[in-house]
Amino acid sequence: MFGKKKGFTASQSKRMSARMQSSTVGSHVARSTSASHARRKAQNAASVEFSNARRAGRATQGYVNHVGTSARSGESERDYARRAARQGYVQEMQSRARRRRVAFFAGVAALVVVVAVAVGVFTYFNSSDSKLSLGSSNAADALVKAESGQPYYVLCAAELEGAAAAHGAQTDAYLLVRIDEAARVVSFASIPANLDVRLSDGEFHPLYDARSIGGDAELIKQVANLAEVDVAHFAATDAAGLAGMVDAVGGVDVTLAEEIDDPRAGSTVLPAGSRTLSGAEALVFLRATNFAGGFETASDNRVAFTVALAARALSSVGLDFAALVGDAGNYLGCDFTASDLIALGDALRPLDQATVYSCALPGYESEGDVTLFECYDDEWSDMLARFKAGEDPTAVDSSAAGVSPSEVSVEVRNGAGADGAATRLGEMLASAGFEVAGVGNVDDATTYPETLVIWKDEANEGAAKAVQKATSGGRVINGGDFYTFDTDVLVIIGKDWMPVS
Repeated sequence: MFGKKKGFTASQSKRMSARMQSSTVGSHVARSTSASHARRKAQNAASVEFSNARRAGRATQGYVNHVGTSARSGESERDYARRAARQGYVQEMQSRARRRRVAFFAGVAALVVVVAVAVGVFTYFNSSDSKLSLGSSNAADALVKAESGQPYYVLCAAELEGAAAAHGAQTDAYLLVRIDEAARVVSFASIPANLDVRLSDGEFHPLYDARSIGGDAELIKQVANLAEVDVAHFAATDAAGLAGMVDAVGGVDVTLAEEIDDPRAGSTVLPAGSRTLSGAEALVFLRATNFAGGFETASDNRVAFTVALAARALSSVGLDFAALVGDAGNYLGCDFTASDLIALGDALRPLDQATVYSCALPGYESEGDVTLFECYDDEWSDMLARFKAGEDPTAVDSSAAGVSPSEVSVEVRNGAGADGAATRLGEMLASAGFEVAGVGNVDDATTYPETLVIWKDEANEGAAKAVQKATSGGRVINGGDFYTFDTDVLVIIGKDWMPVS
């Protein structure tokens, strides 16, 4: 059906050869019959080096079949080297420009990141400080800036909002905290909300009235006067804030020495033992005051809670702790900045390796229309001296110095067999100001060769020494479980006692 494919004719082959020769790389000239073209052919062929005479001859006739690798342009080696050098220089300049562009854009990107981080940090601190601020509080009027590197004092106030709507001793809590960052010592002094004080209006009030009369500044000044210190910082919160803080850190671990069942604190009953308090349970724990130990036990609970809450917060580090600080303004107000709190956390972390002391203002509650707390001034003076020195405020002074006889109860027993000896010694001690709870004879029918002044509670060792001094004799001993008595000190008259005329 189809004919055979025809091959190239001789004329087609010649034309194809001519086209291929004209496109061959090398120096050649097109065929031409003119004289000028012929001369150019010869000149062109002469300017090209060929491997043999035959090829050179064909080139003069206009044919170049192949140009070997040894073929060169008309430029000299010097010109070629110069051109190559210029080309290398251009390439180097282009490479440098590319590197500069890369470095520039990398620098711009880094700058953008730095600016973004700086803006983020600024926004974080600015937002955190704004939330932490005390707002319209006049606390700054009473705060005194602490010296750099020295211990300073912080007053913490909490409105606990008892189960009943009443405002007073059960619903307010105050802690004066001494912080020594360098020594890593934190000391707490619990101040009763119903402490009887004279406020700026010239009248006596319970301390919890201070804020309603003179604002936060009034409260700070009253506590500063009581403790004889300058207060550098103030922090305040309420029931919702406390509960929020507890829930934010995942609960607070405490150990309850006794069951908490106080209707004024809330309907929840907290059994004795170790437990993790939720926010709602923490409020019951902090409000409860119906303990056998009264305010002192409630104070111990509040300090233990505060330390446990701080320890739980400080267990977070880095960004986690920064996030907690950033959220803190949702729960409390203070004059600390976010950076202050972060630095304080770094200084005290881990809190369980810091030294923590606590004490409660010593005194008693008076009965009346309003229950007021009266301070034992002498005892508070000794306790305060240790508190301000960064020592244990509750450390017992084993000497008789500073003991107030009116605060020491004594029972006198006659173990010498001499009639009326107990009565006479009781009268002597009473005249010296001691509270003599009773006199009588020993009940073991034993004659004691020496007079004994006995104490059992370590806190009463100094009182026993004061009694010994007042009786002009006797040996002070720790009675342990060998003697039974309900007073601070028991005196057993021995045969060696001679009444002073």
